[in-house]
Amino acid sequence: MLKVFLVFRFLILTVSVDAYIRVCYYTNWSQYRRDKAKFQPEDIDPNLCTHIIYSFSKITSYNKLDMVEWNDDQMFARIMTLKLKNPNLKILLAVGGWNHENDAVSKFSTMVNSQTNRNAFIKSTVDLLRQWNFDGLDLDWEYPSGRGNSPPGDKQMFTILCGELVKAFEADAVSSNKPRLLLTAAVSASYLIIDAGYEVKELGSLLSFINLMAYDLHGSWDNITGHHTAMLGDGGNLPYRNEYTVPYAIDYWIKLGFPANKIALGLATYGRAFFLNEIDKNSPASPTINRSWNKAPKGDYTGEEGFLAYYEICNMTLNIVQDNIVDAPYGYINDKWIGFDNQASLRKKVNIFKAKGLAGAMFWALDLDDFNGNFCGNGRYPLISSVIKALENV
Repeated sequence: MLKVFLVFRFLILTVSVDAYIRVCYYTNWSQYRRDKAKFQPEDIDPNLCTHIIYSFSKITSYNKLDMVEWNDDQMFARIMTLKLKNPNLKILLAVGGWNHENDAVSKFSTMVNSQTNRNAFIKSTVDLLRQWNFDGLDLDWEYPSGRGNSPPGDKQMFTILCGELVKAFEADAVSSNKPRLLLTAAVSASYLIIDAGYEVKELGSLLSFINLMAYDLHGSWDNITGHHTAMLGDGGNLPYRNEYTVPYAIDYWIKLGFPANKIALGLATYGRAFFLNEIDKNSPASPTINRSWNKAPKGDYTGEEGFLAYYEICNMTLNIVQDNIVDAPYGYINDKWIGFDNQASLRKKVNIFKAKGLAGAMFWALDLDDFNGNFCGNGRYPLISSVIKALENV
């Protein structure tokens, strides 16, 4: 009887976890980090995620999908070997990213605003995805009709692109006799960007799911501290502090007509950091130093101002405030202030999945968690693993 009970309980837990997707981004530049922070495809646990998204590919000047790194083709082959250990694993290719759109004119915008250009992109996309056995494409346009390099009409053109990609994927599935390629998009959590850039209801009928980037809600670009994955507003003196929260972003997408069961909630395995203007003022919404150089603390391995991987945060001697006005942990020491998520706060965010009926979780990114267990002393992938364990109880 005990054996039967244990088998039954295992099946219940398996169903519970597998009822939610777990989307994990892999970054092709993390291979260049030094020493134990260097991240390779072989560092990925093949059973950790249901979907892995390889980031990033690019749109060329000929409006075709192409590789970015010199060894992406080798990395494609290596990451595909994960399917040998987990045949159910889906691996998608992402195109775009923040830096992709740094030009005066958006590469996405140039591509979508011509039928000829869209045709070139779509054909090259199907060809490249099939060549390397990807399961789909993730559109990471940051952002349609945003950043001053994409006109207002790109909101509608993004929908048109998605519709044409779906039709091409359907035709390819018939001709290749293979499962249809997935189409997903990484989308903003800012209601201002959502209004400007997305025909939400229409996208809901076209996309397989969205990866809601419910992070970077605040950062060193502000002149006050703010938690970048805040659950509640902090009452700061800048606009939109109550609207730039995780629950607000979820509710906004749903209110505009996007199906909740197609939303993967983005969870961050990194923190956003600030320099305090006065060290004794260290709560959320405290004044920060505003200067053109050395704007914010940076990690020893990631090396980006205002951005630290969890493995760079976990061993810092921080005064950590777990329960606070924004319902997300932050830490401070001297003039440094960091908002981040830990195992406890991520378990709390898991409760949203069931309450809102979401598809599951998305993680940015695999290489920013303590992926090898060499930093934090809590085993491999402590943050992502904590979410998976919490899903067993949802």
